[in-house]
Amino acid sequence: MNAKPRLDNAVVLILVAIVALFYFAAQGTYTLLLFANYGLIAFAGLAGVLGLISSIRSGKSLPGYLSLGFAVGLIAWMFGLATYSYTYLIAGVDLPYVSLADVFYFLSYPPMILGCIGLLRLFASSLKRADWAIVASVGTSLIIATAIFVAIPSIETLSDPSEILTTVPYPLLDALVLVLLLPTVLAFRKGIFQAPYALLALGALLITLGDLVFTYVNLEIGYYDGHPLDLLWFTGCIAYGYGFLRQHMGFKLHQ
Repeated sequence: MNAKPRLDNAVVLILVAIVALFYFAAQGTYTLLLFANYGLIAFAGLAGVLGLISSIRSGKSLPGYLSLGFAVGLIAWMFGLATYSYTYLIAGVDLPYVSLADVFYFLSYPPMILGCIGLLRLFASSLKRADWAIVASVGTSLIIATAIFVAIPSIETLSDPSEILTTVPYPLLDALVLVLLLPTVLAFRKGIFQAPYALLALGALLITLGDLVFTYVNLEIGYYDGHPLDLLWFTGCIAYGYGFLRQHMGFKLHQ
């Protein structure tokens, strides 16, 4: 049993390394532009399907519900990506500022938040007061930093109220998800929880962090398809998929 996870870990790390090397070697090419769009859709879709399968196997249980939340959130996020890619690459038109892609992106947050709450219910009781003090301090700092460096600058660059109402919630929701994940990060640090839950938390963290960094980069220097920050999203999808696979294969939490 121990050799199998180690072999799986090596395969997953090699996959991450291959994607990263390709990203840096293919910068500025049309191939990378296609991979940045269609490849990410494929990675997210596959991980989401694995999540649905894992949640069905887990049944009506807390692990099943939290897996379902992460899977549905990931699939909704994938549909947002697909809408953007179809409009930009196939239809050949600029995506409206408030679009169907935004609808799917926003729909991804509630189930992802439910997944985070599921992780909290599993592991929060094992944390001590000092841990919660760290969560409160870091979480408050993160929300303030997000408001100052991302949300407020977004408002200053926009004039249409509908654009502001669409843009500003993104970084604030990202910050909320990251705050909800902080206790599980501390639990992982203390050795309280292991794969597959650590992988699901990592997947949610990386994709959310990627969204937050995307907003900041777009404000400061402008985002382009094939930007290295995409690696946060790709790695997040890989972590999600591997976590769901490990859960489906029956690797249990050890305490």
